[in-house]
Amino acid sequence: MGKTAVIFPGQGSQKVGMAHDLYNVDSNASEVLDQAAKQLDFDILETMFTDSEDKLGQTENTQPALLTHSVALYEALENLNADYTMGHSLGEYSSLVASGVLKFEDAVKIVRKRGQLMAEAFPNGVGSMAAVLGLDYDEVDDICKKLSTDDEIIEPANINAPGQIVVSGHKTLIDKLAEEGKSLGAKRVMPLSVSGPFHSSMMQVIEDQFAQYIDQFEWHDAQFPVIQNVDAQPETDSAVIKQNMIKQLYSPVQFIQSTEWLIEQGVDHFIEVGPGKVLSGLIKKINRDVKLTSIQTIEDLKGWNEND
Repeated sequence: MGKTAVIFPGQGSQKVGMAHDLYNVDSNASEVLDQAAKQLDFDILETMFTDSEDKLGQTENTQPALLTHSVALYEALENLNADYTMGHSLGEYSSLVASGVLKFEDAVKIVRKRGQLMAEAFPNGVGSMAAVLGLDYDEVDDICKKLSTDDEIIEPANINAPGQIVVSGHKTLIDKLAEEGKSLGAKRVMPLSVSGPFHSSMMQVIEDQFAQYIDQFEWHDAQFPVIQNVDAQPETDSAVIKQNMIKQLYSPVQFIQSTEWLIEQGVDHFIEVGPGKVLSGLIKKINRDVKLTSIQTIEDLKGWNEND
C-alpha cells in the first residue's frame, strides 16, 4: 500500500475570494473561518472574500489568510488518513495544525506576528527575492557567492524544483542578477513581488523577537511526522519542531529534498490542501509518477468526501 502526504502551499497562492465558497456551507470550515475572525485584530474574512481595501497582498495579512483557508479545507475533509504532512514556508504552519502541534487559534496569531515582523524587518526596497529558472542548486549557489560582498548578500532561499531556485537578499544584488542572469546561464530570472529578503540570513534580525513571541503558546508533539523545511527531515518532537520554525525564518526551504525523502518512504499520493496548485506543479517536476490531488474549493471537498 502506498502512503499519503498532505501538503500546504505558502505565500503567492492567495487570491481574492479565497474560502468564500466554504463559508456557511460547510460547518467545520465555517468554524475555522469564524475562529480566525475572533483571534485577529483586522477583518480577515473581508480581506479574504472581497479585499476591498487591497490588504491581502501584505505579508502580515497574507499569512493568516492562507493558513485559515488551508486549515478550513483540511478540517472539512473526511476520511483523510495522512502518513506525513509538509508545507512550503508559511504552509508549514498549516501542517503543524494538521498534525496537532499547534491549535489553530494559536497558529493564526503566530503567523500574523510572523508576517508583521517580516514586513518590519527592513525598510521597503532593501530586500527582495527572485526565481532563477534553468539552473540547478549548485550553479545558483555559485552565482550567489560571486555576487555577494561583505556588505550585501544574495542566497538560495527556496529549493523548489529542478531548474527552479528562488534567491533572496539585498535588492541591489537581486536586480543585478535579473540583469545579468542570462549571461550567467539562467533561462530567466523573475523578480518576485515580495517586500523582504525572506529565508535569507538577513532575516536573523527578527529571530529573538519571534522566538520570544512563540514561547507563550503550547507546542505539542506531532500526531504524525511533519517534514520540516529547514532539514527535509521528519519530526514529531515539539521542542525540535519549535526550534526549526524559528530557524525557518532565515533558512532555505528544502522542498526538493523533502519531496524526494517522502517518495523514498513510499509516498505515492500527495494531497495539496489550499488555494492554487503551486506545490503540485513543483512535485511534477521532481517526480512525474506520483498521484496528485488538489483540494481548493467546496466542489473539490464534496468530490473527495463523496468518493472516499
